[in-house]
Amino acid sequence: MIVVSNSTILIGLAKIGKLDLLKEIFSKVFIPEEVFKEVVEMGKDKPGSKFTKEAAWIKTRRVKDNTQVSFLLGSLEKGEAEALVLARELGADLILLDKEKARKSAVIAGFEIMGLLGLFMLAKNLGLIDEVRPLVDELRMKKFRVSDRIVSETLKRAAE
Repeated sequence: MIVVSNSTILIGLAKIGKLDLLKEIFSKVFIPEEVFKEVVEMGKDKPGSKFTKEAAWIKTRRVKDNTQVSFLLGSLEKGEAEALVLARELGADLILLDKEKARKSAVIAGFEIMGLLGLFMLAKNLGLIDEVRPLVDELRMKKFRVSDRIVSETLKRAAE
């Protein structure tokens, strides 16, 4: 399975010390260069920076179609735009995104998407975590923004 991630997912998981969930679920995750810059270079000394830089299973790739990236910059941030273009170039099966505009663009482009809470649900279903709620609570304590509606729907689906 080819999976491409945006920085929000990496940062959120890093804030709660759960970046390893990505490896356990997908074994390999691709990120565009801009996401690497956001997490590792601009996020130097922040959660996930060193881990992302050193993780052999996180593969950084250069986007080839910069024209498409420029086109998407009208409505998306650069990391999101590169993630969508990289996903198309790699023939990705899944894009990990949390921000609503990026998610809508990915769905319109025909991609399967998953956000951070969806990732927690998948991890629970695979038996990698026991509960979703403690991870959501920790994210919120660490000032990671998640809508009340999405939290409520996720916890209901998780029967928590």
